[in-house]
Amino acid sequence: MADRLPALGDYVIPSDVIDRHEWMTDSLIDGELGSTCTLTFPAKSQECDNCVYDTYARRSSNIYKTGGPIPFTSHNLCPRCQGRGLLSLPVTQTIRLRVYWEPRAWREIGVTIADPQGLCMVLGYMADLPDLEKAHTILVNDELRGIRNYECVRSGEAQPWGFRRNRYFRQMLKRNAGG
Repeated sequence: MADRLPALGDYVIPSDVIDRHEWMTDSLIDGELGSTCTLTFPAKSQECDNCVYDTYARRSSNIYKTGGPIPFTSHNLCPRCQGRGLLSLPVTQTIRLRVYWEPRAWREIGVTIADPQGLCMVLGYMADLPDLEKAHTILVNDELRGIRNYECVRSGEAQPWGFRRNRYFRQMLKRNAGG
């Protein structure tokens, strides 16, 4: 940059400006303007919480486990796992993201997309990026669950964001389903 404006010389952004920027971005993500989002990962098998698992036979013993959610008489098929002894439940995790639905907000920071229909941009902490990349779907604005579901998938690769480019990421999401 110094070669384009030689009279100005090199310019270093003061560290207190960077600190204030990070403080403001943290408050946008963690504060009232941020959104709780749910990441959904591939289903994992786990032992049924309604019946006693027979490790030798590798299936349900069809004996009710005290405190299980659906009572049944012993030696009948477990109504929760249908006698398999294992449940395939999706694994979820919640994170905070700042969600931008309006394309004009993306243009302000230099992102241009030819057809922005069904897209949103999110800003998040770099520490949450590995989990976001592993997730199959992202439920954006979890607070609206039951009213509207904004289920999205990643669109493209995440990019480092911010002055230092080591604290935040920017990711485009494409609306997958919901309504």
